[in-house]
Amino acid sequence: MINKKYLKNLRCKEINKKNEFILNLYNARIIDSLDVIALEFKNILILGDQGALIYEYLRKRFHGSQLIVYDVKDTSLTQKIEIKKETIDLDLWLPKNNEFDLIISNFFLNNFENLEKIFGKILRSLKPNGFFLATLPSNENFNFLKSAMIKTDIQLYSGAYNRFNRTNDIHIIIDFLKKNNFKIPLVDYEKICLQYNKFSKLLQDIRSMNSSYYQNDKKNSFEKKSYFTDLEKNYYKKNNNFELETSFYIISGWKNHSSLQKPLKPGQAKNKLKDFL
Repeated sequence: MINKKYLKNLRCKEINKKNEFILNLYNARIIDSLDVIALEFKNILILGDQGALIYEYLRKRFHGSQLIVYDVKDTSLTQKIEIKKETIDLDLWLPKNNEFDLIISNFFLNNFENLEKIFGKILRSLKPNGFFLATLPSNENFNFLKSAMIKTDIQLYSGAYNRFNRTNDIHIIIDFLKKNNFKIPLVDYEKICLQYNKFSKLLQDIRSMNSSYYQNDKKNSFEKKSYFTDLEKNYYKKNNNFELETSFYIISGWKNHSSLQKPLKPGQAKNKLKDFL
């Protein structure tokens, strides 16, 4: 079970703009996906406050649009940008019907208990022909760090603590989108490899995401400095650098509308498959 109080405290931590590097890699993929869409979105909901880059893009791209941010935290990374914000637990969210024509989220939806129900709430909140776009961590995200932590835990504690939050398999995510009747559901997988000459900088970038383990069975005591010394020794190195692999899904789908292309029913096709083979 998720420790909602601890999750809220995590997300209330302010992130220095210099440390938004990894988050902005994910934000850039959201921006790339929006760049190829010709529609103008007027009412936009951002689920999860994830730094200024995405807000600056939306302001320029969809000039005059209404932006609102939902998050579990009280403070914001967007204090210098005038955007309406609401503190909301998505597990308890009661959305209005047909309110937004674009809903986006960056590494936020995985913080809640029931992703399938949240997808349903998102679809309900979208207007007809509304678009949903999000990033989610994959099962392989930060694999090198996970392996090093398990090895370090076993050395120091003769067993391993849970230190990474659960993620959903790509097939489960696709199934959730289909069950909630998203049209043209897509899930793309992407991996980015980073290299650091200092292990402390790698840890700093990961901490800046405020995504520490927040389940109720989390280890409640802080680690000593010696833990991180051993962790560095156990971490994978390539060409004398510390390599970090972050892998994630980019998911999207549309709410049904008469303008969306629909598959032909059996017998409606004008040509036979064998004509093209």
